[in-house]
Amino acid sequence: MKVSNLLGKAKGSALLLLGTASVVVSMDANAIPVFARQTGFKCVACHVGGMFPQLTSLGRMFKLTGYTRGNRPNLDGLEVQNDYPPVAIMVQGAKQYYNNTSHSVNGNAPSSSADLQVVSLFAGGKITDNFGAFMQWTGQKYANLQSGSQVGYNAAAIDNTEFRYADRTVTPSSDLILGAYINNRAMMSDVWNNFGAWESGWINYFNAGNAQAPTTYLMGESSQHAAVGVGGYFFKNKTWYGELAVYKSPTHGPFSVLTAGATSVGNTGVTSLLEPSPYFRFAYNKEWGANSFEAGVHGMMSYVYGTPLFGTSNSQPGGPVSAYHDIGLDAQYQYVLDPHYFAAHARVTRELMNNTPGVANWQGLIAQNATDNLTETYMDATYVYEAKYGAQLSYASATGSSDTGLYAMGVNGAGSPTGSPNWTSWTPNIFWQPYQNLRIGYMYTYYTQMGGVNSGNGLVFNAAKFSPQNFNTSMLYVGFIY
Repeated sequence: MKVSNLLGKAKGSALLLLGTASVVVSMDANAIPVFARQTGFKCVACHVGGMFPQLTSLGRMFKLTGYTRGNRPNLDGLEVQNDYPPVAIMVQGAKQYYNNTSHSVNGNAPSSSADLQVVSLFAGGKITDNFGAFMQWTGQKYANLQSGSQVGYNAAAIDNTEFRYADRTVTPSSDLILGAYINNRAMMSDVWNNFGAWESGWINYFNAGNAQAPTTYLMGESSQHAAVGVGGYFFKNKTWYGELAVYKSPTHGPFSVLTAGATSVGNTGVTSLLEPSPYFRFAYNKEWGANSFEAGVHGMMSYVYGTPLFGTSNSQPGGPVSAYHDIGLDAQYQYVLDPHYFAAHARVTRELMNNTPGVANWQGLIAQNATDNLTETYMDATYVYEAKYGAQLSYASATGSSDTGLYAMGVNGAGSPTGSPNWTSWTPNIFWQPYQNLRIGYMYTYYTQMGGVNSGNGLVFNAAKFSPQNFNTSMLYVGFIY
């Protein structure tokens, strides 16, 4: 895309988005979401530079202690002008561009229209002194096309939802937090923003069909919200963290409400964990002055059935179609001291897949190999000045064994798929937050490798040839939370 064309389109969409922003900020500029109203803290206290969802040390402690810090208003005695109910709303609007929109390469994703793409409703906070909740419901316009933290639904569904119980004991020589939770997403418990649920690049963009990068089962967005997990954790002296949980897809009963809208009988886009699947995480945390550092190990063994059987009488088939064994390393560094805020994250997750050749997996794909491996790498760095002006650069890659049944995008000289899962992309993102609950930004995703193809016109669709750069995506966006 020529720079002049891009700037012309960006100018028009900027006027539209800034017009929307002016309406939004005419509301109470001091209005902030559920937890801020409960604690009385400003966004920058718990989020790095006020940029949700990245948590500061205080934000991590708030979550680890069960969302209970602060005062909860008495719901049967609210004063309309002084108290707020424990609810919030988040909306995302954007204008998006693709380098190539021909030959149905991008499916039915928005090509260059300004849309209100995502709406999320939140509720939660302190329920008792030791018990709290975080609840989210999300509706999106473009079902199953989204790259980000709410992918894999139809039109609307329950999103990240968790109930926590925690108890903290502080003595002159010890600080110990013990807790337990029930949630609907592995890694939702993450407080260091290293995993998909809370990765710092929270803005969701749409790259449909052939532009979806391979991902491990644990990190894959489509595998989430279709299972319920029960876990426990400890945090000792703000240094040592340990967590164990077990996830399973409910077929009936009260916990099935935690997968409402995210599961349906026969939907191959939804996973089924009909056997208990264990998840673990252990980490070392160090805090000094304005700095903090974390390094950890994470993993999950997932036993996945190809056809969801929610609500059917045959809910226990003979064995898993696929088993995914994931293990990885993760790290975070933060510097938080106004006016400078900086955070960096890194994660590497390696997966061993045990497939059933000839049988469709939960994605409707038929693996050609009995075993495959995939390694996913993600890194990002974010700088924010005065909690208003920020920039971020993220890097993502996937490498692994070739399987033409699972990865059909890469094309060799004969025009047949190589089956390579190798992808690489870079995403710079600049943003401005004039108010704590409003963010305006521009991001651009640049692909340097797709399906094992690095350059040239080695990708073939509908007899047309493309390079990885033909799938580059840019987006001007507004995010608002109230």
